Amino acid sequence: MTVKIIELEDVGPVTIYRNKRSTRVKITIKAGGAVKVAIPWEASFEAGIRFLEEKKKWVVQTLAKIAKNTGASNLILPGPLFSTRNYHYEVSPAPIEKIRIRFSKAENSVRLEYPIGADIKSPSVQEKLKTVIEGVLRFEAKRYLPQRTEQIAASLGYTINRVTVKNNKTNWGSCSSIRNINLNLHLMRLPDRVIDYIIVHELLHTVIPNHGARFKATMTRYFPDIREMEKELKK
Repeated sequence: MTVKIIELEDVGPVTIYRNKRSTRVKITIKAGGAVKVAIPWEASFEAGIRFLEEKKKWVVQTLAKIAKNTGASNLILPGPLFSTRNYHYEVSPAPIEKIRIRFSKAENSVRLEYPIGADIKSPSVQEKLKTVIEGVLRFEAKRYLPQRTEQIAASLGYTINRVTVKNNKTNWGSCSSIRNINLNLHLMRLPDRVIDYIIVHELLHTVIPNHGARFKATMTRYFPDIREMEKELKK
């Protein structure tokens, strides 16, 4: 085996691979947040994992910087925010003292209200709004994603151990070597078919741990419109 994918807490999936040109263990982090560890051809994967754990603090800090720079222009502003499969999210000022949430079953809406006199662009208000949004999305995701994953797994004949929901910064989902599946709570903002696509992608990793020809052929069998799915994700 030349490639191994592990799940590192606070980091997510990490690809460790043997490289004939490598003379030492080296960590690289791509602009999109993908973390890779190159090890010499004769080295063990355990050596790569140990080095990764030693450098974990640096990896986490680097990923945080990437996420911050990527989202610097994505301020939360008054008006419609986004829609999920259950609700329309919007932000508006109100005569209140602190940020609150208002649900409307009739309108299928989630309104996040903040004090009229507050500067919505300030880091403190932005951080509070993001925390509230994450909480509501997590509530939605936990009610839907695990049960949907179990339904699809049963229909396709896959066996899974556990499904968790996280606010991933660098991926839509991941699968560990013991068949634990981790799904991004922001999947709730995608169309149902695209959600299913990500779920099937991770389910397939329970038996095929790479993205080789067999993996691609199987995904194409499940989703003949796989190119459209990838385009949708890139949006």
